[in-house]
Amino acid sequence: MLDLRTIRKVYVLLPLFQAAVSNEWSADTPSHVTAQRGFCARIPCHYRYPSSLDKKKSRTGIWYKNDIRYIVFHSTDHSKEIHKFHYRARLSGDLKKRDCSLVIDNITQEDEGLYYFRIEFDRPNKYSYHPATRLSVDDFTDKPTIFTAELVEGKSVNISCIFNTTCDGTSATLTWVSLTDVAPSVSSSVTRWHDTLTYTSVLTMTPALKHHGQGLTCRVRYPSVSSEQTVTLTVQYAPQNISITSNSMNISWVSMKEGIPTSILCSVQSFPESNLTWRHLNVTLTTTSSSNELWLEFPQVTPQQAGVYECVAENEHGTAERDITLSVEYEPEISPDSGCTRTLKVISCVCVAKSNPPGQLTWHFPLANLSGNQTHGRFQTRQVEDGQLVTGFLTLGVSEGEEDVTAFCTVRNQHGEAMFMVSLWMKGGVSALWIAVLLMSSLILNMLLAAFFIYKYIQKRDARTKERALEILDTTVNSSAHLTTPQDLERQRMRQMSQEVTTIMSVGEAEECGPVYASLRELPGGRGPVRRGETVIYAALHFQSVGQPEGSQR
Repeated sequence: MLDLRTIRKVYVLLPLFQAAVSNEWSADTPSHVTAQRGFCARIPCHYRYPSSLDKKKSRTGIWYKNDIRYIVFHSTDHSKEIHKFHYRARLSGDLKKRDCSLVIDNITQEDEGLYYFRIEFDRPNKYSYHPATRLSVDDFTDKPTIFTAELVEGKSVNISCIFNTTCDGTSATLTWVSLTDVAPSVSSSVTRWHDTLTYTSVLTMTPALKHHGQGLTCRVRYPSVSSEQTVTLTVQYAPQNISITSNSMNISWVSMKEGIPTSILCSVQSFPESNLTWRHLNVTLTTTSSSNELWLEFPQVTPQQAGVYECVAENEHGTAERDITLSVEYEPEISPDSGCTRTLKVISCVCVAKSNPPGQLTWHFPLANLSGNQTHGRFQTRQVEDGQLVTGFLTLGVSEGEEDVTAFCTVRNQHGEAMFMVSLWMKGGVSALWIAVLLMSSLILNMLLAAFFIYKYIQKRDARTKERALEILDTTVNSSAHLTTPQDLERQRMRQMSQEVTTIMSVGEAEECGPVYASLRELPGGRGPVRRGETVIYAALHFQSVGQPEGSQR
C-alpha cells in the first residue's frame, strides 16, 4: 500500500509523464480546410511518434470522419472504408516518412465534417491525433490562366493556357473554345513540381483584323465540374477601312453652297490608334486627332477652297489614305477675259463666266435671244463649256444703214445671274474716231521720222561745216576766196533744215493707211476684276467715212 509520500510523488510526476508522451505522439494538421465541390480536398498532415518505434516495420494509417465508426481511409484494409469514400480517399505521402496527408477526390457537400488521423504500430503502440481538422465545401472557383503574346495581324503566335493543382488523383482536361474560323492547332502537357501539377495547353493561330475584340476561352474540366477563363483578343493592325462622312453619310465628294459652314469627318480602324492628317495640294492642314477620328472644319466655305482633300492615317504597322472632292456651288461671275474686237467688216465678242454648277449663257438682242450654237441674220453665236467655265462667242458682220445696237449676255444658275453688256455701232465705213486715231498715229510716226532725219542731218551738217571751215581757212590764207560771215552760215543751215523737214512731211502724208483693229475693253474705273453681281458695260468705237479735201492727193 502506497503511503502518502509516494502518492504525492506520483501526482507530481504524472504531468511530466503526460507531457513527454504528448511530445512524442503529435501531429501537424490545420484546424480548417476548405475544398471546392467536384474538385479535391487535401488535408496536410505530418505526425510524430516515439523514436523507439522507428524500427517497427509494420504500421497502419487510418483517417476517421467525426468518430471511429466512419473510416475514410485505411492503409492496410480498404474494405473497412465506408462505401462512399472507397477509391476516393488516399494518402498523398509516405507513412514511413511520417507524411499522413489525406486527399479526397470529387468532393461533395456531404463530405463536410471533422477528420482526424490515427497510427497503429502494434497492439500497445497506437495513437489518435487531435484536434481534428474541419472540412468545408464551397463551389468550384479555380480557373485556368491565359497568357497571350503580342498579337499582330498576319503574324503567327502561340497562346498558352495553364492550370495548377495539387489534386493528382483525377486528371484534368484543358480545352480551347476557339474562334470558329481558326483552324485548331493545340499541344498539351502536364508537369509536376513537388505536390503541384501543372497542365499546359498551347494554341497556335494567325490573328486577323476580324479577330480584334473577339473572345478566346480556355476551359478546365473534371468529371463533375469545370471552369473557364476568357480573354478579349487585341490584335494590332495597320490602318484600314478609312471612311469620310458629312452629315452621317459616307461620301467620296461633297457639294456645298458658298458661305455656309462645312464639317467633314475622317475616321479609320486601327490598333494602336493612327495619326490622322488632312492634306490639300500637298499642304498639311491639320494633324490633331483622337480615337481614330479627325474633323476638317470650314467656317464659311469659299470657291477657292474647292478641290481634292486627302485623309492619311498612319501607325507603326502601316499607312492608309482616302480622298474626297469638295465642290463649292456659287453664282456666275463674269471673267475679265470678256470683251469685243472689231475690224472694218466684222465685230466679234466673247462672254466668259465661271460658276458652279455651270450657268446657262444667253445672248440678248432687241429682236432675238440666242444661246448655244445658233444663227440669226448676221448674228452667229457659239458656246463652249469646260468644267465650271462657259464661254459664249458672238460674231456679226457690219453693213450700211445699221443703227446702234445694245447687246448683252447673261449667265444664270440656281444661285444667281451675271450680265455682260456692250453697245455696238454697226454703220459701214470708217468712223471719225477711227480717222482721228489714224491721223494721230500718222502724225506721231511722221514726228518720229522727222526727228530721226534731223539727227542724221545735224551729223552731216557738222561734218560739212568742218570741211567748209577748212576750205575757208585755206581760201583766206591764199587770199583767193570771198570772206563769209557767221551770220551767212547760220542762214544757209536753217534753209537746208527747212527743205529736209518739208521733204519728210511730204513722204508721211503720201503714205496710205492700212486696216486698224480696235479692242473694246471693260471700263470698271480701275477697280480690278469684275465681281459677281456687277453689270459690265463696254464702250463703243464709232466709225464713219470722211471725204478727202478738194485738190488733195493721196
